[in-house]
Amino acid sequence: MVALLACIACSGDKSVTPSVAAAIAASSSTSLTGVAGAAVSPAPSVIVTDENGSPSAGVTVTFAVVSGGGSVTGAAAETNSSGIATVGSWTLGTTAGTNSLTASTGALSAVTFTATGTAGAAASLTKSAGDNQTGSPGAAVAVAPAVTVKDANGNPKSGVVVTFAVASGGGSVTGGNATSNGEGIATVGSWILGSAAGANTLTASATGIAAVTFTATSTAATGCAARTTHSLGTTTSGTLSASDCLLADGTITDLYSVTLGETNVYLFRESAIFDTYLFLAGSDGSVIAENDDEIPNGSSRNSAIKALLPAGSYLLAPTSFDAGITGDYSISSSTVSTGVSGCERVYVVKNVTTTQSVEPGDCLMTTPPAAPIYGDGYFIFLRAGQSVTVTMTSIGVDAFIEVRNPDGARIATNDNRDATTKDSELTFTATGEPGYYGIYARTGVTSQTGTYTLTIN
Repeated sequence: MVALLACIACSGDKSVTPSVAAAIAASSSTSLTGVAGAAVSPAPSVIVTDENGSPSAGVTVTFAVVSGGGSVTGAAAETNSSGIATVGSWTLGTTAGTNSLTASTGALSAVTFTATGTAGAAASLTKSAGDNQTGSPGAAVAVAPAVTVKDANGNPKSGVVVTFAVASGGGSVTGGNATSNGEGIATVGSWILGSAAGANTLTASATGIAAVTFTATSTAATGCAARTTHSLGTTTSGTLSASDCLLADGTITDLYSVTLGETNVYLFRESAIFDTYLFLAGSDGSVIAENDDEIPNGSSRNSAIKALLPAGSYLLAPTSFDAGITGDYSISSSTVSTGVSGCERVYVVKNVTTTQSVEPGDCLMTTPPAAPIYGDGYFIFLRAGQSVTVTMTSIGVDAFIEVRNPDGARIATNDNRDATTKDSELTFTATGEPGYYGIYARTGVTSQTGTYTLTIN
């Protein structure tokens, strides 16, 4: 009987007992990229081996989302004859960014997979700046309209071409085809209102997405379309009166056209018995510079703008600091033979080149001053999405470019354009609200001085 029972025991259950799992490792890439809210491909998988390094079949592996949201199917996967277990699917979270997933079995250390979720196809446009404005007939609105492009999950989408087009009221645009930046923002170059007072509309559209419409009202204030000629190197007298151009903030201004024959550094001044405020713009009304106080002595009453400009036609708009002020004023202009010095505010536009010097007395770029680094500051008005390339070359100094945003925070630097020169070059793109970005041409070595050439494109 004992022999019979032994025989039955040996011939009963013939299944193979799984080997003991001793190690778990990734069998697919642990670094993935996919569309936020969609499943990644390929699905993550691991291999389980026994103490001899042989594949371990029949082992249950648990896949679990650790961060980024999202979900899995087939979370409990069993290893096959090759020791491999694959999750059914891993769907990333709907917010673009980093996601992580672990695969674990027993007491073994888990394997971690990471995936970067990117924005999906563009699905919507929303107005982010420049709607419901008031401006002057024939002039550009103060804030260039901008939209934010997003995917179906609300993630900003870059690289989408947005077309801005005048819908009613006449007028025109510059930079009508704008590409969304890393924050999904696309901004028209400028929107110039029609010559007649009244309502104006502008549409922004992208392929396959519903368009949005911006509105602006041009006021009928007398004198907003008038242009008086001011000749470089002269002084022109004028009077702010109630019949002149009324700006949206309640100040009154006159508009002067001035023609510059060459690339140079220019100084524009406004003087009056009231507290003045001076604007400088392109011939299309695009913002270049503004200032309340005179350069260089910091007068609290007169205003001045120092700017590095290429040849062309420009607009000067003398006005007051406070709303509703009327009275006599004078404006003057001249080239400036001296270089950029101290920490004075010099305004620039694209497509200019200048040769200057870094010297003691220039803006001190380091703290404490015991190890001084000197530099010159240049300021350029940019809207979100606009890019600028700055090149600084020099034989005598180690060129170093530093860029700061309108809040004064440093956002970009470059010390060496390549490995063989001391020159520097960088390209940066504006983000956020329109404003003046500071470009500082400085040295990379303490106490160094000498000449340099700066090009802004």
